Amino acid sequence: MKPKTKGQRKTSRRAKQPFSQHPQCAQCVPAKCCRYFSLEIDRPRVRRDYDDLLWMLAHRRVSVYIENRKWYLMIHTQCRYLDTETNLCTTYDTRPEMCRQHSWRECEWHGPYDFEEHFKSCEELTRWMKKKGVH
Repeated sequence: MKPKTKGQRKTSRRAKQPFSQHPQCAQCVPAKCCRYFSLEIDRPRVRRDYDDLLWMLAHRRVSVYIENRKWYLMIHTQCRYLDTETNLCTTYDTRPEMCRQHSWRECEWHGPYDFEEHFKSCEELTRWMKKKGVH
């Protein structure tokens, strides 16, 4: 599995001290990187694999995407440590290593996701399966 999670730095509301972050982070109003995580999943090979994906897509706040020919399950859920007023991390100094490794260079802020395919519903995956001849 290859989770994709990220974090940002927060300044104390009381102290109102500046924080060290890339200018792009300061402009990222939706804080995209803190509102989902993804896990790499096995590429579906047989009908049962696709049925499992349809089951996943039947749940709220879930999507499946293909990027660089790899399949991912995306869980659309906000990090519990994201301050929604500032869009900054409330545990910046002790955030997980995954968040520390995230770089503004790989940030999705600059535009829409660059997926080969993005399935947000069972219907979308079903249409794609028919187009690809999956039985």
